[in-house]
Amino acid sequence: MYHRIDSGDARPIRQPPSRLPLAKEAELNILLEDMKSKEVTEESESPWSSPVVLVRKKDGSLRFCVDYRSLNDVIKKDRFPLPRIDDTLDTLAGSRWFSTLYLKSGYWQVALHPEDKVKTIFSKGQGLWQFTVMPFGLCNAPATFE
Repeated sequence: MYHRIDSGDARPIRQPPSRLPLAKEAELNILLEDMKSKEVTEESESPWSSPVVLVRKKDGSLRFCVDYRSLNDVIKKDRFPLPRIDDTLDTLAGSRWFSTLYLKSGYWQVALHPEDKVKTIFSKGQGLWQFTVMPFGLCNAPATFE
């Protein structure tokens, strides 16, 4: 199964990279190398580009994010209904056994369609990278993952 990014006949969205403090530059390079070693990203060239945003997590580490808001504006929205959490919880009423499943980087388990990889391009200011798997932040990603 592939995740598709249907942008119709929209012109490529190209945003300049965000400025990052020098202190975060080293951490960003570590995150990028880790994603490259896991074959989650690869170097690329494309007319598309979105900026990288680093968000501090509660544990003090950084979360790698890409600001896909401009790309999401041109993507044809998938109207697949996601389940309501209250309905899901109601189905558990009266149950005695429960289990949880932790999907670390779960979206990375879904491959991107080869033609759509170029739309996930991001830049840190030096070179362009694209995702080979479904990144977090795309508007139709929850429906594909569900």
